[in-house]
Amino acid sequence: MAGEALAALTSSTRIVDTVQAALRTAIFEGALRAGEPLSVPELARRLNVSRSPVREAVRGLVAQGLAVEQPRRGVVVATVDPADLLAIHEVRVFLEAGAASLCAQRASGGDIKELRKILREQEATVKAGDAAGYFRTNAALHRAIAGGAGNERLAQILENLEDRMRIALHRVAANRAHMRAGFSEHRAVVAAIAARDAAAAEQRMRRHIENTVARMRAA
Repeated sequence: MAGEALAALTSSTRIVDTVQAALRTAIFEGALRAGEPLSVPELARRLNVSRSPVREAVRGLVAQGLAVEQPRRGVVVATVDPADLLAIHEVRVFLEAGAASLCAQRASGGDIKELRKILREQEATVKAGDAAGYFRTNAALHRAIAGGAGNERLAQILENLEDRMRIALHRVAANRAHMRAGFSEHRAVVAAIAARDAAAAEQRMRRHIENTVARMRAA
């Protein structure tokens, strides 16, 4: 398997959830790459746990769309092909834009403070060329905007779509020009939210998602 980012687990509390969280992180960080087999015996060895919770965790990844079952190969990490990416984008662009609009209307002062904090963290990652940090702050910012929208169902749907997008986003996360562009777009969205300009927040988020997909296609 690529990378050695999967460290042995030491906690026995809710071990299935712990295993699944570790596998999700490995997928999002690229330690488990798209198309890579998820061998239960190998994963159990690397995580230092029994096979049973790993098997259940892998089934959970399939249910979340982060892994798929393939004939003669078993379960592998999901690959986001261009058609799938387009389909996700067509749904996500409306939901993300709507979330930004609602966030501009409903966000508390604390929510806006958190958005600005994440932006500062992201700016530091862009200046340092820290792809992993940018990747992390990108997800955090979108989650915070969805949270500020004050609609739990919307936030849950966006989280599921974001998981699939995050697999594809690895192709552009290490590109410094793309990181700078994404940060600039994020800053524009947050500025509109802080100004309570719902229409501008919606428009800027829509443009950001469209530009992100264009960058993925070009990568």
